[in-house]
Amino acid sequence: MYLDKESFLYLLLTNTTMMTQSTNSLSDLKINWKDYIKYFHKIEVSPKTRILNKGDIADKLYIIENGCVRMGFEKEGKDITMQFYFENEFFTSVESMFGNCPSNYFIETIDQSTIYYLTKDMLQAMMLTLPEMANITTNILMSRLIYYSNHLHSYLSENPEQRFNSLLENRPYIFMRVPQRHIASYLGITNVSLSRIEARKPVGYSQNVPVNAAASDNEEYAKNI
Repeated sequence: MYLDKESFLYLLLTNTTMMTQSTNSLSDLKINWKDYIKYFHKIEVSPKTRILNKGDIADKLYIIENGCVRMGFEKEGKDITMQFYFENEFFTSVESMFGNCPSNYFIETIDQSTIYYLTKDMLQAMMLTLPEMANITTNILMSRLIYYSNHLHSYLSENPEQRFNSLLENRPYIFMRVPQRHIASYLGITNVSLSRIEARKPVGYSQNVPVNAAASDNEEYAKNI
């Protein structure tokens, strides 16, 4: 289940403080990554493909041209989503890549994605030859710190419905592109609890919308619960 176009427009009109990008956005960091595209490798990745497994040491910095990706971990047999990434956003297991240690998280595509990646060795070489790369790398690391700080504060200070409202206000497009079960785990609630919160909202959820990756995944999940 995901937001239909009518509901999405409703949110745009009623949430005047909506942010269109997250702190992962290279546009927000005023970085035009395509200025450095000759250093990147391009890959086409199918839905539900693990780009990084838990326990691997990350050695690439990724940027999404088209598509959607999530970072998560598994606990007691449950798949928990920690973060979502969309177009013009970078991602990697920062602690693993820059700390040279096994990743605590996996990274997986949600839908068909066009992704560019920069190897750690190439990034280090660029930092020696391109003076601005040191500043860019610092900005990337700081953006991760800000995200983690905000995410932790949300979990400690807000109840599930408040976290749901914040997500609607700041990143409503997630509800059109991400399977409901991933949104529920990201919010720290069950799929049933998310449905109950949605039912209390003055927003309609249509069942008669074109099927996309999120919708088909939700249907597959529903058959198994």
